[in-house]
Amino acid sequence: MQLWHLVALSFVLELVEMSWQYAPTMRRTLERIYGLYRRSVFLLLLGHTGYLYLLWLSLRYDLLNWPIILALALKTLDIFTKIELVNKLYRRGERDEGLEQVLEIPVPLWLWMIGPLTYPWLVWLALTQVR
Repeated sequence: MQLWHLVALSFVLELVEMSWQYAPTMRRTLERIYGLYRRSVFLLLLGHTGYLYLLWLSLRYDLLNWPIILALALKTLDIFTKIELVNKLYRRGERDEGLEQVLEIPVPLWLWMIGPLTYPWLVWLALTQVR
């Protein structure tokens, strides 16, 4: 596969991931995540297509350089933060006044586009360092 195919696929998979998570507020996003998490944590992980693609790229092309490690670390932190927030809000029922206010703040579209713009760039960096 050519380099630009791998980068373009990363962009498309990030858009897919963003599309099912996108909501006007973070509370709505966490409700969507909880819907998958309630069924199975593995289903939730399958929904993170960009993360799975990064893992596949790392294994397939034997990548262990700083861009792929950074991308995997950021994705892992993102997933586990969302799982912890879902556990706190929906499983344990803990309420925090400050968190409640933050969850209701509108999330602009440009904030959602950070992933589809950042991770393909990191994929490109990771692949160009080994070729």
